[in-house]
Amino acid sequence: MRHASARRAFTAILISSAASLAGWSAPAAPVDRWQWLQNTYWYVPAQYLPAVASNPSFRSPILVSDQTVYRIDHYTGGYFWGITAVSYTRAESSAASAPACLQLDGSVTPEGQLHLTYTLLPTGGEATSGSTPTIGLGTMTPKQGAWSMENQMSTVAAGSILLTHWAYMYQCKPAERCFADLPGVALSIPEFLAPCL
Repeated sequence: MRHASARRAFTAILISSAASLAGWSAPAAPVDRWQWLQNTYWYVPAQYLPAVASNPSFRSPILVSDQTVYRIDHYTGGYFWGITAVSYTRAESSAASAPACLQLDGSVTPEGQLHLTYTLLPTGGEATSGSTPTIGLGTMTPKQGAWSMENQMSTVAAGSILLTHWAYMYQCKPAERCFADLPGVALSIPEFLAPCL
């Protein structure tokens, strides 16, 4: 009698468990928090334009202005890519140089750590064979109520000149002032990127 009663209780538990599992569904895939990076533009605000150029032959580093714009065209699973335009100007000079064009390939971890690779492009948007990529590191950082990219990098520019720069890069949307008037270059974002497309 005891065995029959125990069997009935065990059967009831199994049936109850099976019924609850029948309504169970696998957890939803996690939402990718950085998916919104696709189809965005990023620029360097005026206060973060200063960078330094150095060379062993210089008595001390030279202050330069470095405007950098990213157009992030694609994003998938923590990876993004697009076009970068960069213009370096001596701090006391009033005319900005024509932008250099680079392919941007980046990754961002779920926590917001960035790894950025820039590969030189000739005018027209195709990669230059043999060019050494520049590597940048950064972090997605909340700033002024929105996400910014806190980035830093060093690269050999203009022969043997080492350029070192860190900046908070901000997203710029077409309706914002930065889109029509980039700090340091007196061009709109479309005009600044045009030689790279």
